[in-house]
Amino acid sequence: MFHFFPRQIISLFGSGDETYMTFAAHFMRIFLFMILVNGVQMISSNFFAAIGKPIKGMILSLTRQVLFLIPLLLILPIFFGLDGILFSGPVADFSAFLVTSFLIIREMKSMKKLENAI
Repeated sequence: MFHFFPRQIISLFGSGDETYMTFAAHFMRIFLFMILVNGVQMISSNFFAAIGKPIKGMILSLTRQVLFLIPLLLILPIFFGLDGILFSGPVADFSAFLVTSFLIIREMKSMKKLENAI
């Protein structure tokens, strides 16, 4: 919804001049582009905690915000200016998704080996 109706969503939180609305719509479209993959990371961190591997769960819960987003917020603006700040969100989301996918696939293979051994 934020991709197709950003102005309507932004207007729920206040009104501003055209410059504000243009930037806010641009911000929403870029920064929230990969937001859908965040669900995979959250579910996977809970999965690891539930199967008795809280360290992996904690690492996954920190990947997006701490391990990826903060460094990207500091590095990308050097090369891309304001757009670097905007693109740091989707890059962090996608990076966290890749790490999560790697750990989940590895865990599923490990569980499958244990299942076959029984």
